Amino acid sequence: MTRAGSDDIGRHATRGVASTAASQIVKVFATMATTIVVARILSPADYGISAMVAPLTGLILIFQNLGFTQAVVQARDLDPEHSNALFWLNVFVSVAAALVMVILAPLAGWFYGDYRAGYVTAATGLTVLVSGLKLQHQALLNRDLRFHTLSINDIAVAVSTFVFTALAALALRNYWAIWLGALLGASVSTVMVWTSCTWRPRMGARFAGVRHLVVFGANLTGFNLVNFFARNLDNVIIAKAEGADAVGLYDRSYKLMLFPLQNVNQPLSRVMIPVMSRLQDDAERYRRVYERAIRALALLSLPGILAAAICSDRLVPFLLGSRWSAASPIFFWLSLTAIVQTVPNTTGWLYISSGKTRRMMYWGIFSSTISVISFFIGVRWGAVGVAAAYFFGQLLTTPALYYYATKGTPVSQRFLYEAQVPSLLGGVFAWAVVSRLGEGLPTVVTLTVAVLCSYGGTVAAHFCTASGRRDMAEMIRLAANLLPDRFRRHPQKG
Repeated sequence: MTRAGSDDIGRHATRGVASTAASQIVKVFATMATTIVVARILSPADYGISAMVAPLTGLILIFQNLGFTQAVVQARDLDPEHSNALFWLNVFVSVAAALVMVILAPLAGWFYGDYRAGYVTAATGLTVLVSGLKLQHQALLNRDLRFHTLSINDIAVAVSTFVFTALAALALRNYWAIWLGALLGASVSTVMVWTSCTWRPRMGARFAGVRHLVVFGANLTGFNLVNFFARNLDNVIIAKAEGADAVGLYDRSYKLMLFPLQNVNQPLSRVMIPVMSRLQDDAERYRRVYERAIRALALLSLPGILAAAICSDRLVPFLLGSRWSAASPIFFWLSLTAIVQTVPNTTGWLYISSGKTRRMMYWGIFSSTISVISFFIGVRWGAVGVAAAYFFGQLLTTPALYYYATKGTPVSQRFLYEAQVPSLLGGVFAWAVVSRLGEGLPTVVTLTVAVLCSYGGTVAAHFCTASGRRDMAEMIRLAANLLPDRFRRHPQKG
């Protein structure tokens, strides 16, 4: 790769991170607003119905995509015939997936002993079909590094979903509002993606030459499938053992903490995977790009999550209302899980960008087995026990993941540990300050102190070492590059 080509990729990556960050700020706030506003209108049981349907929907969506999106992004070469073939494969699978949702609806109602779950399952088939029509176009936009376009789409979808869901909740006052908001949001996304991407499919398809893409996608689908069970079986177990109220509390706690984390990792993956895929033959630049992203992610995400964990007993009732206070201990354990998962979630970038999706699938089988075992152990103590068991299971598997994911790559597992140390020290500092202040302060003041101390302590920890100061200087330089040219300082001529 030429120096000019590398610099061009670097500019795309930097601007991509900027637009992605902006869109995710909006998306996280919109998601949080939806959770907070709608939770004050609907009951935990209404959310419980939605949570009952979510595992089956997630399973269907895995088979709908079949890993083709990432295969398109990672492939060195892709011609229009490949795109056309993959589009029609996605359409066929989406239609089949929608029919499966309708067929399985009575079974879902029988399994949970609640006919409402069956109705929502059947209706969700329409959402699956609408979403499937945009997959190939979205992958092509990502492959072409059109991150700004994708970010605008994310913002529009997040805001429209919030508005639609809130209005539906006010009008319907039941679980159908959640389904309707998701359907309308998916429709907005599909229309915008088709409008932004100039490529159009033609009737008929030739499947010659797409085998390597299908194999890549199949391995990735295998990982997504086993990972799906690890991420959703907890809801099923709690719903079966404790009922809709308990799973509603667990699901809101999960969304409140882990969903914002996933909203950071998923769009970052949209930037990092295509960029790292193009650098897979340049080991040094590949390593530097990944390490910069991890340092920034640890600095921006971990202190906030730590502050949330410290104030969990106050944060949940403050955001959702007093009737959700029972979710506070669940939220605490899931916050700890989010801390453990922040950096490990990025190891998928290493697997996918280097084409090692088979190894990724093997790891998924192992880690999912550990998670499932931990769920069955924890359910003896209800939803809180499941959340605590989830944390310990993730913590125990992290060292093995670091070793396995970095093997054969330019990235060292030691770096993955070191990148998190300043943020963890900042969290300890925040905990000490909040503990010292006691319970007398108003909730808003306590939350503010926790956030400021956590981030302030993290920055201070960086400046305590020479390497930390270099890292901060590098992140400041990159942040400056995100500004428009007219706001940057240029050397004067003459």
